[in-house]
Amino acid sequence: MKSTLFTFIILSATTLLLACSTPIKQVIVSPELNIGNSNAYQQKLAQLRFSDLRSSPHIVQILRTGEAAQLFSPQQALVETVEMSLSSALKANGLQIQPQAANQVELIIDHALVSVQQEMVKYSAKSQMNVRVVIDNDQGSLTKAFKITGISNGPLKADLAVLERDFNQQLAKLLTQIVQSEELQQFIQ
Repeated sequence: MKSTLFTFIILSATTLLLACSTPIKQVIVSPELNIGNSNAYQQKLAQLRFSDLRSSPHIVQILRTGEAAQLFSPQQALVETVEMSLSSALKANGLQIQPQAANQVELIIDHALVSVQQEMVKYSAKSQMNVRVVIDNDQGSLTKAFKITGISNGPLKADLAVLERDFNQQLAKLLTQIVQSEELQQFIQ
């Protein structure tokens, strides 16, 4: 009984120490859209759906030669963050979101990744986001792809806070392009 209790205490303490020493491998995704309010979607109704077709949930990977990649996922699922941000922006621009609307709008996340190649005294980061918006209504179907890329370089070690900031800025720019797309605005009845 004593040895079982002693083993349990040692295992618990070791687990606690390891948990405290492991760095958090998450980033905060919180794009700030500065679109303003307009009547671009006034008197229009739509059903919104969101899906994430990426093969992995991480959005930042840091690669070093001869080492395992460091992967960082968002605190909240990326598709949920995109849904909240885009829905709010569309509502602010007059769109009424209803579950059985004639306009069925689906946003599909195909790719969202910042890939960092970390070397001894420098790093280079490449980011890419690809999303598709598919609209089905009485007029037919429209699919429009949106893509944004970025490249950055720096001395020493890549700063996760900077990568996080850049990702949020690019995501905000991409979502703004979707909200302000005249083609989408005209196709939604």
